Amino acid sequence: MLASMFASGPPRRLLAPAVSLACLLTAAGCADSGSPQSVDPPISRQGPAQPTARPAGQFTKEGWFGTADGLHARLEIRSVERQSAKTVLSYTVTSLDNATKSIPFTLALLDPIGRKLYRPLGTQPGATPQNIQFAPGTSRDLTAEFPPVPATVQRITVLSLGTAGEYTGIPVTGRGDSPSPTTSSTPAQPTNPLDLYDITEGAVKDVAASGNDVKVNLRADVLFESGSAELTERAKQVLDQAAQEIRAQGDPSRGPITINGHTDSQGSDADNLTLSKERAETVREELEKRLGATYRYTSQGKGETELIAKEGGSDDAQARARNRRVEISYIVRQQAPGATTASGRGTTAAPAAFRTSDGRTVASRYATFGEEKNKRRLDVKPFYRDGAYLVAVFEVVNEGPGTIPPDAVYPHKDYLGGAFTSFSVSVPGSTDVYRAVRVGPPAANSATYVDPGRATFRTAANEPIRGFVYIPAPPGDPSTVVFDAGPFGKVDNVPVS
Repeated sequence: MLASMFASGPPRRLLAPAVSLACLLTAAGCADSGSPQSVDPPISRQGPAQPTARPAGQFTKEGWFGTADGLHARLEIRSVERQSAKTVLSYTVTSLDNATKSIPFTLALLDPIGRKLYRPLGTQPGATPQNIQFAPGTSRDLTAEFPPVPATVQRITVLSLGTAGEYTGIPVTGRGDSPSPTTSSTPAQPTNPLDLYDITEGAVKDVAASGNDVKVNLRADVLFESGSAELTERAKQVLDQAAQEIRAQGDPSRGPITINGHTDSQGSDADNLTLSKERAETVREELEKRLGATYRYTSQGKGETELIAKEGGSDDAQARARNRRVEISYIVRQQAPGATTASGRGTTAAPAAFRTSDGRTVASRYATFGEEKNKRRLDVKPFYRDGAYLVAVFEVVNEGPGTIPPDAVYPHKDYLGGAFTSFSVSVPGSTDVYRAVRVGPPAANSATYVDPGRATFRTAANEPIRGFVYIPAPPGDPSTVVFDAGPFGKVDNVPVS
């Protein structure tokens, strides 16, 4: 159905077509990841091309950028500065290519403590992103404008849509001004910055949490007797914990606690709807007993209309168990700009220092793809912490025969949108699974994740393709984790620096 999906096996029925981070940051949309998406083009100020290449600065990496026939270049982040009602990123691109090329060059800012993603400010939605010409052996100074970054943010991560990837630990300078719609030189964008959502799957509950809101899917098989709305012995403990978490961070002044019941696709529509309503009402009553009249509550049954896991595959039993759930959603208390909301997660570390290299390969795994049985090797690098996140770093190497398809992706069937959503992390001895960080709430038929998206993939044999995924940091700050690399298999004891 989608041109690039054969990279992870035969075509499947898609549960929720989605877009990559690259599609979010470019106006044209991405045809191989669901419905085309349109966003504002970046405001980019171009300086004249320097006749000779500049020496590499402090925050510099080399990589490939653009489309499959991408630009080989050195990207230097010169500064991130607060100015009047905006933040200005200044950077230099030095072409290392042997031909003149014109490509769009779009960057994003990620606050790893405040858990926000800042997109470039733009003008007209749906416009074609601006191409910039790069001549061999020359440097070009560029700037991009973003919404104002809070004064509490001292260091930020710059994300590039290319194999250079993430630029951690970039200082944010300048004081700037408070945002004002009457004085700002750039129009306000209500969805910019975007909240970043941690996604955790567990035996009792699945959680999607940001610094603004939380959605908890409690497993119905844990709460209820089979086919009924009667609570199990274990349900009291589970609901006690849910109420404790809501009391600790929920804001009763910012909307009600929403409780929705869901079933799997087995059984009749009418029976599923009735059962889901009864279960949602039971949980509503139990939460009200624990939390009292300080909060407001709404409950609704949705039957099988909103499945979150694709049923019918080899993991059908597990998929149906995830779909049988009671979903609790609430808004968290407002934090000071740049503050950390724990949401039951591990300790938030400081932003990572700038990294010039990924370190040695700690493990390799192999997999074959497509009818041509293309063999690819995954070289796993040491992972590291960047604020609230663990960054998984790796390279994909083509071992032939033939080439890797441009923009090859490795998505999980229930998390379409990013390039590497089939990849996840767990801690030995725990059943919890930590998945790629989602950008913003999921819209109808779309989702976005923090990974390279449609970075340039060098497709010939023995050309390494660097990739990374931002994942919620597990509690306990483990020094090693288990890395599930999707079609490549699992890697134990990956070190976390």
